[in-house]
Amino acid sequence: QALTQHMLLFWSTYEPLVWLTYLRNLQFVLHLELLREQLTGLEREMGLLAEYSRFASETGRSFPGFESFLRRRLVQKQRIYSHVYDMLQCFQGAFNFSILAVLLTINIRIAVDCYFMYYSIYNNVINNDYYLIVPALLEIPAFIYASQSCMVVVPRIAHQLHNIVTDSGCCSCPDLSLQIQNFSLQLLHQPIRIDCLG
Repeated sequence: QALTQHMLLFWSTYEPLVWLTYLRNLQFVLHLELLREQLTGLEREMGLLAEYSRFASETGRSFPGFESFLRRRLVQKQRIYSHVYDMLQCFQGAFNFSILAVLLTINIRIAVDCYFMYYSIYNNVINNDYYLIVPALLEIPAFIYASQSCMVVVPRIAHQLHNIVTDSGCCSCPDLSLQIQNFSLQLLHQPIRIDCLG
C-alpha cells in the first residue's frame, strides 16, 4: 500500500507492539529452558547415583563410607532441586500477569489475522502478507513445549530416586532410606507446575 500518514502512524504503533510481544514470549521460553537444563542435569546425576548403588548391590564392591557418600550426594541433589523450585517461584511471581497478557495478545492477533486473511481471500484481494501470521502461530506451541518439557522431567527424577538401592549386603543404611523418603515428599509438595494465574 502507499505510504500515507495513516499507514505510517499505524505501523509505527503496531509493529513495535508485535515485536515486544514476541520478545517477551521468547524471554519466557528462555527462562523455562534454563529451568529445564537444571532439572535435566539433576535427573542425570540421580541416574548416576542409582547406577552406583545398583553396581554396589549386584557386585558387593564398594568403599568404606559408601552409604554416607550416597546420603551426602542425595542431600546435595535435594538442595539443587530446592534451588530450582525457588527459581520457578521467582519466575511465576514475576511473570504471572505478563504470561497471561502475552498469550491473550498472541491469540487475539491470530484471530484478527485469520479474519482479515479470510476477508482478503473472499473478496479476491491480492495480498501476499499471509506469511506474517506464521510467527504468531509458532509462539504459543513454543511456550507450551517449553513448559511441558520442564514438567515431565520431575517424574523421571522421582523414578531415578526410587531406583537407588538402599538394602543390600554392602549398602544398608536407614538414614539413606529416610533421606530418599524426605526427597520424595519434597518432590510431592514442591511440584514443578507452570501456569499463569492457575
